[in-house]
Amino acid sequence: MNLQEVLKKVKEYEYVDMKIYDVNGTLRHVSLPSANVTEDTFKKGVGFDASNFGYAHTSFSDMVAIPDLDTMFDEPFADEETVSFICDVWLPDRSKPFSWYPRNVLNKALEYVQEIGIATNMIVAPEMEFNLFDSVTHEISPRSVSFNVESEEISWPLAQEPMIGADRGYHRTPPFDSKYDVRNDMVSILTDLGMNVKYHHHEVGASQYEIEFNLSGVKLAADWIPILKYVVRNVANDNGFVASFLPKPMEGYAGNGMHVHQMLVNGKRNIFDDPAGLYSLSDVALSYIAGILKHAPALLAITNPSTNSYRRLVPGFEAPTKPIFALGNRNAAIRIPAYVASKDVRRIEFRTPDATSNSHFTMAAMLLAGVDGIKRKLDPTKEGFGPFEGDEVPADVKDLPASLNEALDELEKDHDFLLPAFDEDFLLMWIEKKRREASSISRVPHPMEYELYFGI
Repeated sequence: MNLQEVLKKVKEYEYVDMKIYDVNGTLRHVSLPSANVTEDTFKKGVGFDASNFGYAHTSFSDMVAIPDLDTMFDEPFADEETVSFICDVWLPDRSKPFSWYPRNVLNKALEYVQEIGIATNMIVAPEMEFNLFDSVTHEISPRSVSFNVESEEISWPLAQEPMIGADRGYHRTPPFDSKYDVRNDMVSILTDLGMNVKYHHHEVGASQYEIEFNLSGVKLAADWIPILKYVVRNVANDNGFVASFLPKPMEGYAGNGMHVHQMLVNGKRNIFDDPAGLYSLSDVALSYIAGILKHAPALLAITNPSTNSYRRLVPGFEAPTKPIFALGNRNAAIRIPAYVASKDVRRIEFRTPDATSNSHFTMAAMLLAGVDGIKRKLDPTKEGFGPFEGDEVPADVKDLPASLNEALDELEKDHDFLLPAFDEDFLLMWIEKKRREASSISRVPHPMEYELYFGI
């Protein structure tokens, strides 16, 4: 719809909700009575304080949010009739887009890849893993450092049937899959909003589930990830549950990843496909793999940006700890899906990211890392990244970072590949912000320290 058609449509609603991404990729919003929405709302936007979104210092923090007409959807969680828009963010003089805003970073990455003639689009299909708990409480105080999780699928201290153990939940049916109907409600809302959902199912861990996207353009998918989290959390709350996308909410149980299937296309042609290539992958695809794995230690500071991310990235839980690739191997950082038979959807799956990441930054960073490999014609086998089938990996293959600080160290050393889309001052801000988070957590006594050292 054009602007005049949108303005006419808006008058059918009581409110207009403008959704904006903060620096973490989380949705924020401001609501306007529709009677006050004019052509200027869509042309000049609405001012807001970007410092409260994590983007800018208070000394220069005014920004302008401008609704994107193409993102209009009916708001599913408002009592009054409300229409929602995802916003772009511009500098206050409206001279150009704000270069740190997630949508703008991804736009720049995609425009760069188009300008150098490698591809016209990145096609992705994220897998969103999450938990649904009955209740979650936590406390950080001088008196107590604790969290408590309750779920009917996890029975403490006695097993109460029907229940699912630590690793017996994959594709289970009701009554063991206790949130089947709740996920149906989530997916119904998502599909009503226009999201292209492939399927949903119970995941490996107790109280762990997955909703997977069908393949779509990267900009659409990056917008949909925060919307999916928004829908999942609201439907869970409406049903008396608490949703968590934490990578590792519970010790001993499988963690939550955000695996991203991806391929590059020129027009409609999938440039990752070559029937004569290794695993039917083209040289372009193999170089793309090499680029991601080459930059993976630094990439993790974007794709796995929380200290909790590295509690998931440990051996034994199908979470990759080595920068390797292989066919069908779920322990590899990059898996080539063995079940893909069509050349049109020949693709790779990067299994390291998680949903504490900013979806737009993650997609942009992966794309730029892979494209750097294409530009340099890197060979993943010559680089020592595999393919490695099974669990045996040569000892000289270096582990991926085991902590957020290690990943930030790598990003400090290796970030030139990101500069076509990420401002260097943004990356410096990001590193400083994440180091503060890691430092604040390192100062809090850990319950395991009581277990290990209290009686010494």
